[in-house]
Amino acid sequence: MSHSFIHIILSAVILDILQYGHPLLREECGPVVHINRDILSFLDDMQETLAQGGIGLAAPQVGRPIQLVTINIPSTDATTTWLEVDGCPTTLSRIMPLNFINPILHPFGKKVPYREGCLSITKVYANVMRRSCVRAVLTMMDGRTVTVKCNGLLARCLQHEVDHLHGGLFTDLVSSGDHDKVIRRLRLTHPDAFEEDDDSYARRMKEKRRAQARKARMPQPPGKTA
Repeated sequence: MSHSFIHIILSAVILDILQYGHPLLREECGPVVHINRDILSFLDDMQETLAQGGIGLAAPQVGRPIQLVTINIPSTDATTTWLEVDGCPTTLSRIMPLNFINPILHPFGKKVPYREGCLSITKVYANVMRRSCVRAVLTMMDGRTVTVKCNGLLARCLQHEVDHLHGGLFTDLVSSGDHDKVIRRLRLTHPDAFEEDDDSYARRMKEKRRAQARKARMPQPPGKTA
């Protein structure tokens, strides 16, 4: 990137977050080729959107199938006990917000459970097994490539957000024992995702509500008297 390029924040906007069932959430995202004014402006919008609540957001969640992520984990997080950038120990407060493109992840360590949620799957939470540590090769917004090694919430967030770039969702990773429970919850909270399935739970519940409404509008027969 040229040194003459000046990033000017004009007015960031809050973007609509796509919800479970939107086809873009299942797309393989393309790499960012050039870090230009458009990408940086879009990143500003992503950060403003994330500021409304959440710790990580990937570009496909807000309508762009590109490999761009913003993460902002509070410095008070106690789970990230090990963090290095290019081999040097550092802290969350020094690297947050973490904005990057075209990540390459190498998860390692034992698999551990953690209760996950997602801005694109509201009101649904489930325990997900992921590797406890990550080695991540990230291209920063100034064009530098850095290697981040970490554990804890940052390692999990990196895996969660990078999954989004490859069309993955945390609900894909729940255990077989929790799968049916999660699907039932999804059908209640995101019924539109199941609209094309004629036999879906959501459609049957909708028809049941319509039948109940029709019954309520019908005049009731007079009650019997002794």
